[in-house]
Amino acid sequence: MRNQPHLCSPSTSLLYALARGTCSRHPLPPGPLIALDRAEKKDQRFLLSHFAQHGPIFKAIAWREFWVCLEGLDRCARFLAEHREHLRPVTIRVEHLIPKGFLRQMRNPDHRTYRQALVQAIREERPEQQADALESMASEQLAQLHQARTTGALSSPEAFVNTLNRISTHMLIRLFYGLVPGDPAFDRLDQGYQHLGPHGLIWNPGARQTSAFHALARTVRASLADTTHRRGGIVHRLQCAGTLDDTLLGNVIYMVEMGRYDTHGLFRWLAYYASRHPDLVRRLAEPDIGDLARAFVLETLRLDQSERLLRRVERDVIFDGYLIPRSSTVRLCLWESHKAESSFADAFRFQPERFLHQPPSGHQFSPFGLDHHHCPLSNVVVAMGSAFLRALARNYTVSPIGADTPVRGPYHWEPPPSFDVRLVAR
Repeated sequence: MRNQPHLCSPSTSLLYALARGTCSRHPLPPGPLIALDRAEKKDQRFLLSHFAQHGPIFKAIAWREFWVCLEGLDRCARFLAEHREHLRPVTIRVEHLIPKGFLRQMRNPDHRTYRQALVQAIREERPEQQADALESMASEQLAQLHQARTTGALSSPEAFVNTLNRISTHMLIRLFYGLVPGDPAFDRLDQGYQHLGPHGLIWNPGARQTSAFHALARTVRASLADTTHRRGGIVHRLQCAGTLDDTLLGNVIYMVEMGRYDTHGLFRWLAYYASRHPDLVRRLAEPDIGDLARAFVLETLRLDQSERLLRRVERDVIFDGYLIPRSSTVRLCLWESHKAESSFADAFRFQPERFLHQPPSGHQFSPFGLDHHHCPLSNVVVAMGSAFLRALARNYTVSPIGADTPVRGPYHWEPPPSFDVRLVAR
């Protein structure tokens, strides 16, 4: 059957969903059982067209599993609130490395305890007030790239991506571990994270990641025990508060690892839009730019970087009159919800000013989550993105090189592999 290639080898969740749908007085959500994972790769707006055709909830198949897609932030938040006890976040599995598992999948009271400790430490670290230090780290790496390209080396798009990866990693090591380049512990952590994920985030950590993880933990513990230097950093604040156990340290290590991947991807999108909006970049280079850099980051998150939340349903639930069977994966569609014309006029236009005068409410814009699993690193991400933008704008004029049509990467939509920027020193 067309658009149903996975039905030839159905999974347990799909077989169960179809069987329950035949005997329940509540119907399954509408829509054909399309192969979502394949269809979406060909069209970034595929889900939007499907919502327009079938309404704000529809069923599909992805990776041979039964999926349900929801659109609209209020609707998604209501689903999470009504069925919280029967939902489990879908995320990287690191239970074999971290005693109580990853924060995203913890249940209360563990989730509440560890999240509060982490949020308090981040608040005390005040990443938004470290703008100059973060900008300096970005400026140094961009200068090295520019110098290498001036001499005819490192002219490939991969060199630009590698530079963004280093900027992201260095910023996160400073914020979380209070270390700076040149410190031996900084260098060991930098190398350790390259071993943990040399080519991006590894979804199923294996022997290599296990070895790298334990080496990172030893380095962090040794750094914290070194009292010859007074250091800041989120981990140091956790230690001072008496909350840093093996579970929290393991979570921090993997939050930095996931953050390295996500923020260097965000930096690529920021450079993508900066290269296409030179008027905004000129304004970002001015001494007093107010909240424009922050608004630029938020608009980039709205348009491209913030995409979805995934939840696994642990028992049959009824939502808006539809049956969502046990073991279904529910996709809460942030990217599509952030394109609602009722919230954002001309929704596909890049317009950071949306976030300057009357910022949207949480009912309109929620790039970091919708429930108690809201990402605790939201301020960290915005501070890093703003610092990267300022480093780019204050030192260079930026123009695009290569193709401009986004492609579906391993986890997110991304600028195409050939995308690069031409940097001309101011």
